[in-house]
This record gives sequence, structure tokens and C-alpha cells, in this order.
Amino acid sequence: MKSPIVFQDLEKELAPVATRLTGRVLNAGCGDRDISSFLNANGAAQVDNCDRRSSIPNAILCDLVDIPIESGVYDSILCNAVLEHVQFPDRVMAELRRVLKPGATLVVCVPFLQAYHPKPDYRRYSREGMLELARVHDFEVLEILPVHSLAQTVTWIAWTYLAERRRHVLQALLWLPFYAWNRLSEKSDFKESDQANGYQMVLRKPILAAAENDHPRELTSVA
Repeated sequence: MKSPIVFQDLEKELAPVATRLTGRVLNAGCGDRDISSFLNANGAAQVDNCDRRSSIPNAILCDLVDIPIESGVYDSILCNAVLEHVQFPDRVMAELRRVLKPGATLVVCVPFLQAYHPKPDYRRYSREGMLELARVHDFEVLEILPVHSLAQTVTWIAWTYLAERRRHVLQALLWLPFYAWNRLSEKSDFKESDQANGYQMVLRKPILAAAENDHPRELTSVA
């Protein structure tokens, strides 16, 4: 049965942070969808797509813990819906920090209240968890915004639960109200704070990082 969940287009989802992605941009964990034209229209001068596997022409194929790019190259990086699927998120964050210029911007988007979706699917981050991720890797937090709405949160969790329990009759009864609710609540609800479906966090690599040999502070937690 087709899912009743309705998500806004990725471009609309990224619109609140798109102007932060300027200059030479790395789309870290791009998958197979090329959003270079969208990023270019919002201020990017060059977009490098990067993932372990991608059908995008000229994408950098590598693990995000070891990006074959010299240090301090990028003006900004987008890492959208990636950290929940990687085995070593701290190593990925350290590597993204390495290839950023001092003073450059990293936009990290991760889920909080979402159902299990295998790719594989390792973890979730609360708002506090996002802020701790920034602190551990010595980033300045410029902004943290909620993504999606209660409609996507409740529908996604309930729908996957019913599917796992094979409650197909109940799914059929709930499909239309769930779909209608999602269509009416498609945009991100920016009034949500601690109970958001996911978060977009805008970070800046400190200018002083150039004098620190680009080594983030010692990890005090394991993600």
C-alpha cells in the first residue's frame, strides 16, 4: 500500500539554509539526486557531489571518513540526512571540518523523531544532541531549525508500526486522514523546538582553526 506521508520537496526543505551554502560547496552524501542547480541559484559558485556510491556524473566516490580533497578547500558543506546512516559520525564530522576553510559554513541535517528507515539506520539526534555534536567538534552554532511537522512525525511512525504488525485494514482506514493531514501540514513547523521531526544546524568553523593545525578538541562522548 502506498504511503500517505507527504514531504515537501528537498529544495523547499533546504530553502531556509540555502543562502548559507555559497562559494565552493561540497554536497557530502549526495546520493543520486543532483541539486547543484538549486545550490547555484542560491549562491554556490561550484558544487562537488560526494558519496560512496552515486550516479551523478563526476561525483567524488569515497567514504566520508576519508575524502580525497586537501584541507581547507570548501567555503561551505551540506551534509543532509547522512549522519544517521554512517557507522562513524564523529570521524565524518572531523573530516568535513578538515576540508572546510576557517570561517566557512557547514549545514548538517539529521532526524530526531523519525521511524526506522534502513540504509542502514544507526541513530537519532535530539536538539541537545545536535548542539553537543557541534561542541565536541569545535564548531560555532549559527542557527538550528526544525524540519517537517507533527503530521510527518506521527504518520511515519504509526504507518511503519502498522506495516510491521501487518494491520493492513487499519492502514486502509487511516490512509485518507493521514494523507489529508500531511497535505495540509507539508511545510516545516518552525514553532517546534524539542519535539521536531529533524533538525537543520548551521555551523561555522572558527577562524582560529587555522592556528590550531585543524585538530578538533578531544572527544568527550561517543556517538
